[in-house]
Amino acid sequence: MSAIGNRRLRLRRGFGLPEMLVVLVLIGLLVKIAVTKTSQIMRHERVNRAASVMVQDLENGFAMAGRQRAPVRLTFNSDKTYQFSDRATGTVYMKRYMSYGTEFQLSSLTSTANSIDILPNGIGSTSFVVTLALGDYSRKVNASTAGFVRMARP
Repeated sequence: MSAIGNRRLRLRRGFGLPEMLVVLVLIGLLVKIAVTKTSQIMRHERVNRAASVMVQDLENGFAMAGRQRAPVRLTFNSDKTYQFSDRATGTVYMKRYMSYGTEFQLSSLTSTANSIDILPNGIGSTSFVVTLALGDYSRKVNASTAGFVRMARP
C-alpha cells in the first residue's frame, strides 16, 4: 500500500458528527422510555402499598372497638388522612397521613362515607368504599358493615 493510501485510512478512523447525533438521539429515546415506565411502576406501587396499609388499618380499627370495649369512630378528612378515635371522648387512637410528603404521596383519598362508627361487637354503622389514587392509577378498598375489608382488583 502506498503512503498516501495508508494516510487516508488513518484519517477515516472514528465516527463523524451525523453518526454521533443518531446515537445520541437513540440513547435519549431509550432513556425517555425507561423513565416513563419507571415512574408508572412507582405510581402503581405507591397506590398498591397505600391500599394494603389501608386494609390492615381498617381491619385493626374494627378489632380496636372490641379491645377498647367502646365504640370507635373512623373519620376521613379532606387532607388525605383518616383517623380512629373514641366516639365518646374524641381521643385519637391512630391517625394515618397519605398525602404528599409521606411515602404514599397520594393525589386523592376519597370515601363514600366521611364518618363510620364501629361498635364493640365489630359492626360498622355503614358499608363504605375508599378510593386511593395517584395520577391516573387508583385502587378501591371495600369495607362491609360486618367488618370484612378487601382490596378490589384493579
